[in-house]
Amino acid sequence: MTPMPVQERRQYQRYPQASSVEFSHGPSQRDYPGRCIDISAGGLFMYVPATVPVQTGQGIRIKAGSIDRPDFTDISGRPVEATIVRVERSTLLTQGSIAVGVRFN
Repeated sequence: MTPMPVQERRQYQRYPQASSVEFSHGPSQRDYPGRCIDISAGGLFMYVPATVPVQTGQGIRIKAGSIDRPDFTDISGRPVEATIVRVERSTLLTQGSIAVGVRFN
């Protein structure tokens, strides 16, 4: 029996992007550092310190460092409103950080 292929559910193509991120966490009213892993027109995936109290559904304001893709230069260096859509604490063991997926608002 052949396994069913996994269907891609993402609306936008993701691109690898290694850059620094700073974000304001609405619920704690604090700023935190992060590290962007990939980016798309709809959001980004980043690693944040283990001490950041992130939860799915929380609002944040992201300020990404230098982004080397021409399609995203309007995001680079300016605050962008976003919502946390995914939190993976399992990455603490392998990365020492929490993996967080965000959707741009």
